[in-house]
Amino acid sequence: MKTTILDRYLLREAGVSWFAVTFVLLAIMLSTRFARFLAQAAAGELPRELLFQVAALSSLQYLVILIPVSLLLAIMLSLGRLYRDSEVSAMMGCGVGLAALYRPFVLLGGMLALLTAALAFQVGPWAGRTADYLVKNAARLIQFNPFEEGRFKSVMSGRAVFYTEQMSTDGSQLGTVIAQVEEDDGGVSFVTARSGAQRTDPISGERTVTLDNGFRYRGEPGRADYDVMRFGEFSTRVSPPEFIYISAKRKLMPTAQLLGSNDPHDRAELAWRVAAPISVLILTLLAVPLAHIAPRQGRYGKIVVGIAAYLLYSQLIGMGQAWIAKGRISDAVGLWWVHALMLVWALLLVAKRQNLLRWRA
Repeated sequence: MKTTILDRYLLREAGVSWFAVTFVLLAIMLSTRFARFLAQAAAGELPRELLFQVAALSSLQYLVILIPVSLLLAIMLSLGRLYRDSEVSAMMGCGVGLAALYRPFVLLGGMLALLTAALAFQVGPWAGRTADYLVKNAARLIQFNPFEEGRFKSVMSGRAVFYTEQMSTDGSQLGTVIAQVEEDDGGVSFVTARSGAQRTDPISGERTVTLDNGFRYRGEPGRADYDVMRFGEFSTRVSPPEFIYISAKRKLMPTAQLLGSNDPHDRAELAWRVAAPISVLILTLLAVPLAHIAPRQGRYGKIVVGIAAYLLYSQLIGMGQAWIAKGRISDAVGLWWVHALMLVWALLLVAKRQNLLRWRA
């Protein structure tokens, strides 16, 4: 479609506003999530190096929710400025019709609807699963740490018990180590050392523990003929159990899996994903007539109406999704009745702006 200078101007105004609103809303949502990640990292439940990676993956999930409302606010803010500065009046005086005025915003809504569809159906669930896997795997590896300052800790299904009196801040250096390890041949080794260190393989999670200046007592329980050995350096490997990732969260399930399911809760989740890009288009149609400002009206007066419209839309979608999950409405009806109601409202407002309908506001 060939675009005019006016189309590019309006598209740029709305695009800049959308980017700014999305950035602010995303920063607010991520700050809350990031604070929780920081608390987990401070408690030793999440490695610090994963903080930004998990936050970035979470942002891809949040965009599915943020794009509809940010586009609604962006169109209303940009059009509100044009109405306030009498630019719309100047455009009308030059022969620009309402259809030409609305076209760039509908074009922007169509592009963002495609982006939302990709995020809702593919990228968002993948990002959620990846973030969930990273958090759970990191928590497993941290919990598998054989050393905890001042406490005896059992690992490897009870085959080994470790104790250290002191640990460095990063956990790599140890002081006064005591360990009991069951050997593969059935024997037991009891080890004491003045100091030690541990290193973790970032891929497999296997830990290599190296002890310095100590004694090793090896034998079979119940017998007195233990071998005693003094060593300058003694190394052993502690392997974590196999990690099998399982998640029951429907929001993280692949869309193909939802399509093949007859579970009402899965069908409800699928209906929500379909609703996300559709809501972008309908809110675009709704935002344009809602943004109209009379000559003596404030620029931000209609923003409250726009937010109320979005809240109504999202609440109806949530209610419809709950009804699908409970089997109160069929899959054929799904959430289409919600989209139909909002679409009718948007078309009525557009018709009123085109003077096709006349009633008192």
